[in-house]
Amino acid sequence: MSNTTYNSYYRNSWALVIGINNYEFVSPLSYACNDADAVADALATELGFPKDHIALLKDRNATKQAILDTFLAYSDMAGDPDDRVLVFFAGHGTTFDGLRGPVGYLIPVEGNLDNKNSLVRWSDLTRDADLIPAKHILFIMDACYSGLATQRAITPGANRFVSDMLQRVARQVITAGKADQTVADGGGPLGKNSIFTGYLVKGLRGDAADKNGILTANGLMHYVYEKVGQDNRSKQTPHYGNLDGDGDFILRMPNNKHLQEISQEDYLVEAQTDNSQDPSITEIPTSQLTYVFANGYGNPQQVTFGRNEWSGKLGEIRRGIGITDEISRAYSWLSIIIEPVSNQAISLDIHSESGKLANYLPVSDKPFERFAIPKQFRTTINSVIAYEDMHADSKYWRRFIRIDRQGNIEYADSDYVFLDFQGARTFRYVQVIGTLWQFLYFSKKLLASYGYTSGVRLTINLVGTKDTILSDFSESPGEENKHWTSPFGGIVGFNSLDSSSLACTDPNLQLVYRFLLNSLNEPEVENTINDTAIQLGLAYNHQTPPRCFNYGTGIFPWQQFFNGRRY
Repeated sequence: MSNTTYNSYYRNSWALVIGINNYEFVSPLSYACNDADAVADALATELGFPKDHIALLKDRNATKQAILDTFLAYSDMAGDPDDRVLVFFAGHGTTFDGLRGPVGYLIPVEGNLDNKNSLVRWSDLTRDADLIPAKHILFIMDACYSGLATQRAITPGANRFVSDMLQRVARQVITAGKADQTVADGGGPLGKNSIFTGYLVKGLRGDAADKNGILTANGLMHYVYEKVGQDNRSKQTPHYGNLDGDGDFILRMPNNKHLQEISQEDYLVEAQTDNSQDPSITEIPTSQLTYVFANGYGNPQQVTFGRNEWSGKLGEIRRGIGITDEISRAYSWLSIIIEPVSNQAISLDIHSESGKLANYLPVSDKPFERFAIPKQFRTTINSVIAYEDMHADSKYWRRFIRIDRQGNIEYADSDYVFLDFQGARTFRYVQVIGTLWQFLYFSKKLLASYGYTSGVRLTINLVGTKDTILSDFSESPGEENKHWTSPFGGIVGFNSLDSSSLACTDPNLQLVYRFLLNSLNEPEVENTINDTAIQLGLAYNHQTPPRCFNYGTGIFPWQQFFNGRRY
């Protein structure tokens, strides 16, 4: 299955729904069959599951053999890799201690606790799931037992794109409680279901969807966990996680776009933090080697952070008063990377792109739309690079922009955004922020010219920040005609600065943002700019609003930015 290529939609939807009230050998339940009916109805009426694709087993029909046979039948029925399968069970569960830890079981209608062979072992279901080609399987168990062996497959708090989650395998599970807890039969918010299924159905019908109307298994599981755990009638804590894979089961999208073969619109979803605190949870790294990782920008704590073939061409000028400038390979620089991260197809024509860059004229009355392209060019089989030499006979570059066939765009700058003056190493605040601002608009325009409007990841890297400071504050007057004080003197402003307290203690800095290009408007860009400015200020121990804006305002000194460029 790991070599299978998945699409960003579902072809077919299947469900096995089980509810058992009238047990032969264990105590009866009152609401399990109601729970099964409510879930089956929500799947059919709200979530795009065809009624004839929903197998409903209740009471005497929910035998061990029927459950296993029906589930295994999906190895043929759900034979398309782009299918999804949901399994819901409402009934009793139990746990036995094994040599390697707790072993969980579901109790079918004829299940007898004195005969383990009459029970449905949880691990048997998960092993059988390996025979089902469907990329996504979600188990929802209104029962208590242990031995789930889940993994944390989604980084807590991270934003992810729906298209990306639809193209990755996922085996997910949520149970109503753990082995030592009693699942409430009844008492749910809908009046005729268990607490767990009551909140589950509310979630399935839309209460767990995000602001865009997207409902994922991860979002549903988090919603039910929070609601059940906080209900004052509840004495149970749901447990959830991924059994395998790092995709996510998509339950609902606006206009059922996840059920359509052709969809140009992508969505950004916030992955909820898993608070179930199960000790068996571990983090699964992404399986895709992104541009960021491939070029050494994966871990800002590593001494080799950002150092690759192309960044090695950047130079650094050490300046002083009355001495000749010294040029060497750069130790500190700014790298800004845009990566397309959705399934929307994009393939740039490198030959055509080099010609476009050579003739690119940034004409606009808006300063953030006047991104200047270096005038020297190189091409490789996979990319075009526009660069600017330090000077005519130098082997080092001031800056470059690199664009590859996959739509990855990187801008790197070691001269305009960085200054080494008489041994004081500084990143130039106004230049960093203005460059980022212009780069965002340039990247959006370039990708849109190829029809790409979907999800991107923005990574901002400041390399070699240890013991550097931020200089180049806004020099324009702001609130009450006040100025920022420069760490090197210059304008005498409202506050005095102790430069030694403003040195960065981190070896490198990295900020990551995710957004959709088709929704990247001026307010969203400004939010990203403001957040970046704040985060950089914090990294340099600034206890004030960002000093790259005019004092006490959100006004950016664009004229100062352009004056600092020597194109």
